[in-house]
Amino acid sequence: MKSFSFRVARKLQLLKEYVKYIKLCWLSFTYNSYGSKTDLVFEPIFTFVYYAVHWCGPIFVCLVVLLTSSVVFVYYHDVIPYVLAMRSQIDQYLIIIYGHYLLMMIAFHFYMAVTTDPGKVPSEVKGMVSTSVCKRCVSPKPPRTHHCSVCKTCRLKMDHHCPWLNNCVGHFNHRYFISFCTFMTMGTIFVVMTTYPLFYYCFHLRRKIYRMQKNVNDFVELFTLNKTGNQEVDLVEIYIRSNDVNKGFIIYLWILCFAVAFALGLLTLWHIYLISKGETSVEKLINQKERERLLQLKLEFVNLYNYGVLSNWKLLLGFHDFRTFIRRVMLPSAHHPYCNGINWKISPNPKSYHNQNSSFTA
Repeated sequence: MKSFSFRVARKLQLLKEYVKYIKLCWLSFTYNSYGSKTDLVFEPIFTFVYYAVHWCGPIFVCLVVLLTSSVVFVYYHDVIPYVLAMRSQIDQYLIIIYGHYLLMMIAFHFYMAVTTDPGKVPSEVKGMVSTSVCKRCVSPKPPRTHHCSVCKTCRLKMDHHCPWLNNCVGHFNHRYFISFCTFMTMGTIFVVMTTYPLFYYCFHLRRKIYRMQKNVNDFVELFTLNKTGNQEVDLVEIYIRSNDVNKGFIIYLWILCFAVAFALGLLTLWHIYLISKGETSVEKLINQKERERLLQLKLEFVNLYNYGVLSNWKLLLGFHDFRTFIRRVMLPSAHHPYCNGINWKISPNPKSYHNQNSSFTA
């Protein structure tokens, strides 16, 4: 009986040792004093995604170049002859000059956004202030600096890693990124507006609208239908029938530009909002969490890097008056930002954290 109890106690002891061993293995696998256990558990999945984004980056860049080139080709092949034949002389000058201006600005800012280094943390800088330690690099980080897991390095004022640029959007190329997005949106809207008459005929839009109205009128009399509405002949139809216009190209051009204008337009508006608030995409998430935390403490969060809407844009785009705005924003310019991305000045009149119910200042 004693021998049996001894064996049971010994097995229980071994089981406890195994449990401790497994627990020790788990702690050694998930331990990181600068990060969370959840991050480390899902690290293999994150690593796979980061590698996929890194290796697919050149493909996305080539795709942007190919799609943009195809739009330019179709516009030269089918739209420019239509403009020269059907539009007034003033419209011809405006469309051709403005279109080539947009193409120049798109090409310049895309090239600069792809090739410009967004900014790395230097090894030694005199007077550099570190606000935290990077849990990946395990090295000091200046204000507004964040680690990019795709580039595997810390980036100055990192906004996000853009696969379409195969590059991070950071301090030194943030201006090129927002300018590229803005001019690309303007360019696609320009193409959509100038090619709509051709698309209207090539896509048989008149016939489709007529059928839709007819189907609706079968249930409710909402539209006054013209029985010859889908048989009307206009000047665009005469031009297309008299010239070698590729209808498939026109439909491809219009749908592609409309989709890009809609999607990229929303993205551009979002980044315009962030820039106006003095935040990056990463800082937006961090600041939102901080706002919620301080709200529970009845404190107000203040972004110390928000200098006001106009000053935020001046700091990003690098202009200080109308003359420099024309030279540096409306024309191609490779000037550097005002700030070095390491030492940031605090807003001249920042609000203090204050208690919303009393005069307590934190």
